[in-house]
Amino acid sequence: MYSPLRRRHLGALALLALAPWARASEPAYPSRPITLVVPYPAGGNGDNIARVFARKLSALWNTPVVVDNKPGASGTIGAASVHRAAPDGHTLLLTVTTQLTSSVPNVKPVYDPATDFVPIAGLTIAPMAFVVSPALGVSSMQELEALAQKRRLAYGSYGTATSTHVVQHLLGKQFKAVDMVHVPYRGESPMVADLLGGQVDMGLVGIGQGREMARSGRLRILAVLGTQRSEFLPEVKTLTEHGYRQMDWAYGVALYGPARLPAPVLARLQEAGKTIMADAETQQLYRSQSNQPWLGATPAQLRERQLADIRNWNKVLAEVGPLE
Repeated sequence: MYSPLRRRHLGALALLALAPWARASEPAYPSRPITLVVPYPAGGNGDNIARVFARKLSALWNTPVVVDNKPGASGTIGAASVHRAAPDGHTLLLTVTTQLTSSVPNVKPVYDPATDFVPIAGLTIAPMAFVVSPALGVSSMQELEALAQKRRLAYGSYGTATSTHVVQHLLGKQFKAVDMVHVPYRGESPMVADLLGGQVDMGLVGIGQGREMARSGRLRILAVLGTQRSEFLPEVKTLTEHGYRQMDWAYGVALYGPARLPAPVLARLQEAGKTIMADAETQQLYRSQSNQPWLGATPAQLRERQLADIRNWNKVLAEVGPLE
């Protein structure tokens, strides 16, 4: 007959013997290629950022990582495909943070951005350049505001109710402008073409595009939109520094996964993101694209920022009313 102590001892040995089997029974991750869904067209800035991260993650884990561009419906088509995918860590979303913050009229996604995605890693963060046509003859925000009070000006955006539309709509109100005409476009490139052609007077563009055009004298940068100045344009003040309100929208790019990711998979992904973003070559590659690395952005901070932006966006939309 075994004593109680001996039975406990044998039971503990049995559990130890089973432990390796239990670990072996857990599915390996990753077990197949990983797909990074980018809800924007190939060749754009988001796509460029994704391809750097994909190469780095592939090398780190010795696993194929594929970039899959799924543009359309203000980014909701690509995001929805990740939401519908199996939450096993093999299908991830790489997108601009405002895509999971702002709502677009007449577009009803099948997901809730506040609850259906979990942040993994911040990749890049940058303000946008607020530019005007040199033909306006203004060289400061004060001069532009004075001109807007005298005659009609037109501004371009990336579409109705996008952040580029709302920001400039708010600027027009704070200018006490005579009349500000909104001209929506399907993206940055066609808007810049019309800026250069004189069809619109001002707009918001990426830092790389703005800096290149300013150097050649084809556009003039008056300020940047965001929470801080750009490391590529340190001498240019933010719109907030110029005294304008609700001008702290930051153009961030981050990696997200479905909210139902298993905890071990999420932890491994977050650790990989941290390792990749601490890599000096990764940072150099992003800077070569005029993208500022989003250093030190923890998943908790990304989540906090997303929820704060959602609240702020809804508040702003309520204040500005219907947009056309």
